[in-house]
Amino acid sequence: MDDRPPYLVMSRGRRIDLRGPLYYQDMLTGIAQEILAELAELEKLNLNTLAPEDFDQVVGITQIRLLNELYYCLGQLRAHDVELEPKQTIQDLRDIWNRFIDGTGRPEALKFRVEGGEAQVQ
Repeated sequence: MDDRPPYLVMSRGRRIDLRGPLYYQDMLTGIAQEILAELAELEKLNLNTLAPEDFDQVVGITQIRLLNELYYCLGQLRAHDVELEPKQTIQDLRDIWNRFIDGTGRPEALKFRVEGGEAQVQ
């Protein structure tokens, strides 16, 4: 029996629909799209004009937001007895995020960094 909830609520109120057969992909894509929308708001400031340390802060905050949202969603799934492997979900979210960054022509620095020795799947 599938115990997953029909949707997840992200920390800022956006809902991610989980009723489809690809709920896992929908969850990770929804997280990435939400953080991209937040990044777009910051980009109104024109990231190219930021001092290097300010740009580094944007990169760090973006990655923290991605992970926070992922863990927030995983916690909601866990409350419904749906357990996902956190390390694998981080890797999968990283791959989705990096494809979005590539596809939108954003700076390479905004990509998730590959941990030492870990292969990146695209």
